[in-house]
Amino acid sequence: MADTQWGEERLEATDPASASPDAPMLWLGGGLPPRLRWASPSLLRALGHSLEEWKAWDFVQRLVHPEDLERVLEAWRRVLRTGGSCSVDFRAEATQGRLVRLSVELSAIETSADGAGELIGTVRLLVPASRPVFQPLITACSLLEDAPEEVARELTRSEREHVELTNTVDGIVWSTDARFRFTFVSKQAERLLGYPLQKWTQEPDFWLKHLHPEDQDWAPAFCMKAAMECRPHEFEYRMIAADGRVVWLRDIVTVISEDGVPSELRGIMVDVTEHRRAREHLEHMVSLLRATLESTADGVVVVDQRRRVTAYNKRFLEIWRMSDEFKKGWDGEKMLRYALTLVQHPEQFLERVETLRAAPDQEGVDTIELRDGRILERYSRPQRLGDTIVGRVWSYRDVTEERHARAERERLLREAEEAIRVRDDFLSIASHELKTPLTPLKLHLQVLRQRAVSGQPFPLQHVEKALAQVARLSGLINDLLDTSRIQAGRLELKHEPVPLQQLTREVLADLRSVCPQHTLEYEEPDEMLIIQGDRGRLAQVLVNLLENAIKYSPTGGLIRLTVDRYGAQALVSVMDTGIGIPSDQKAHLFERFFRARNAPISGFGGLGLGLYICRDIVERHGGRIWVESEVGSGSTFRFTLPVLEGAADAHALPAGPPGP
Repeated sequence: MADTQWGEERLEATDPASASPDAPMLWLGGGLPPRLRWASPSLLRALGHSLEEWKAWDFVQRLVHPEDLERVLEAWRRVLRTGGSCSVDFRAEATQGRLVRLSVELSAIETSADGAGELIGTVRLLVPASRPVFQPLITACSLLEDAPEEVARELTRSEREHVELTNTVDGIVWSTDARFRFTFVSKQAERLLGYPLQKWTQEPDFWLKHLHPEDQDWAPAFCMKAAMECRPHEFEYRMIAADGRVVWLRDIVTVISEDGVPSELRGIMVDVTEHRRAREHLEHMVSLLRATLESTADGVVVVDQRRRVTAYNKRFLEIWRMSDEFKKGWDGEKMLRYALTLVQHPEQFLERVETLRAAPDQEGVDTIELRDGRILERYSRPQRLGDTIVGRVWSYRDVTEERHARAERERLLREAEEAIRVRDDFLSIASHELKTPLTPLKLHLQVLRQRAVSGQPFPLQHVEKALAQVARLSGLINDLLDTSRIQAGRLELKHEPVPLQQLTREVLADLRSVCPQHTLEYEEPDEMLIIQGDRGRLAQVLVNLLENAIKYSPTGGLIRLTVDRYGAQALVSVMDTGIGIPSDQKAHLFERFFRARNAPISGFGGLGLGLYICRDIVERHGGRIWVESEVGSGSTFRFTLPVLEGAADAHALPAGPPGP
């Protein structure tokens, strides 16, 4: 800052005694160690040093007498640290080796715990401590006898410099008496709030009247308490400007006291309106982001480049079931080690994390299976600050229910598609099966009609063949009716004692006459087995199993029917040497409308309902039914029925029966 910045000509340095003892002089400085950045022209003239010398980094150490330096430094540090004010007297070295005694009142402009604040010093020149050895006494005396006009000019000049300095400060510099009445206000007050300066000093309650209504109670009380305690303080409040604007001010106050009693307050009001608005906007955005983060269904965690957690939400803790111990320090590596104990495939999990860490600019998505059965979708993308990557955002979504629902939908879709296929197959088979007996039945009836018209006798074989087709058609219709009753839960059963061996022999006798080309073998125990059930329905089961054995066995094949007792149950087995059943279709064999794929429609009639009906009848009697088969090696159908009488010798059932 040039010496001529106040519009004055540079004056040559003179003897310190040329300055009036009461003339105020100023300096500005700060920091530790102390460094001055400006001194008033009057102070420059008094000591003779140039402004460039004052700005030197070690000028304070050179200016202050070594014996007084520690005392000055202590006062400097105390003012910067506490924000108060302090007076200190010391000897200073002027030009040409002269020593002068100065009294400096240090006041804080901006405090800082680390000593980086700013202060202002009001310097007063005392009687010189010593004179040069060869200085004539008359010279010193003449200096003390300067004309009053010169002293007045110097005082006016110093006062003007002081006022101009305060007016250049970007804030309202002010002072009040002990009763909080303003004694000085810088011009910045009028520029900032719009009120004439005289209102501040002429109206005793000016400050109180123009405080924001919400601050009129606490702000004066806070300031009064601090003043009574003689401690520096700072606070933020609002004032209403002349044009109605609300202005936020940060007030930095120093209390001047004598013997513990406040005598004066000095301070500076800084306009922080934009700062407050920016801070409120930032707080609003942070609050909005936090609310958004907490409201999402995803668990989110943010990790910086040094693998430290910088943000997370509650859902993240819930998904990973983390306890409060993870909130201490938020070590990303500790969380990773914990996660590895929960995942199904820790090696893959760790490999994916390290891959993304090695490529900070990449995004990623993958699926994680946990050991407790849950499924997580993991999303990851870099966190950027401008163009710089500063971390990575990891997002976890629990998709267990979604995946299960998808799997269930796919299963239902497959079942629906299978049901449609079965329906289409059934309609095709049903139309064929129902049409097959009608064609020969119609031919036989036409022959019988021609015979009747011509008066010729009826050939018996035509009648028997017609009746056989009627019986076949009746069987198909009965199967459909039984299936409908089963689906509706209306299939009725009788409950009466049924001799099982007698029933099986009757069924075999009826079948032997219609399949002379097959070999039928029968084996039964000596003990009479009595079943509590429906004789007709049990016969229907036997007939269906035996007809299937005959149907799917080559001409002349062996069919064996055996009855045996195993504990409290009777076991009936029908074995054939037919085409067999593929292993992948055994589980569906007893389903409605199902026909094995290796059983073509032509040559193998039926609607695929017989075994379905058999299973329902057997289970309604308290038994089970299953099949043992290999393709090309025949099949053995077995079913059990509870024996009515007491249990006999216990035998293990053959391997393979499914559960009920």
